[in-house]
Amino acid sequence: MIINKKVWRRHKTEIIFISLALVAAAFSHQDIQRGMQSLSSERARITSNGEEQRRLEQNQELAKTKAAIAENRYKTGCTIVVAVNSPKNLATLVENEPILDRTTKKYLPNGTTVCDGNGNTAILAPNSQGIPVATDFAFNGDRELALQQVRKIRGAKVYYFTPEK
Repeated sequence: MIINKKVWRRHKTEIIFISLALVAAAFSHQDIQRGMQSLSSERARITSNGEEQRRLEQNQELAKTKAAIAENRYKTGCTIVVAVNSPKNLATLVENEPILDRTTKKYLPNGTTVCDGNGNTAILAPNSQGIPVATDFAFNGDRELALQQVRKIRGAKVYYFTPEK
């Protein structure tokens, strides 16, 4: 690009400034690109943290709701589940497992509310084979409620053992 003398004299400052800006932009291109990548990764991290926070808040709300449901189930009367091999020991509810009547060895009926000594409650509903299994779990973690439920059974001697894995 040839610049004639007249244009050079009139616009010398602008031409020098534009030339310096182009040279500076050429040399700082990688710095600008790194800065943009850094901003993008920071934006992604902030978005991820926000999503995690929302998920935790939703889980907390769900836990509160389920705790209220479990407390209501204990207070309105639920069937305490005891161990098969020892009716004096409380058993832990397991999702999608059937609950048997201790004396008849038959499945408890659909719709029965069952609870354990750990604060878990469930409703028995039929599985694909029609067998009533524990579903619709709600947990409150209040062992005292479970023990109150056990005390309602006059003369019952039931023991709570810390679960093992």
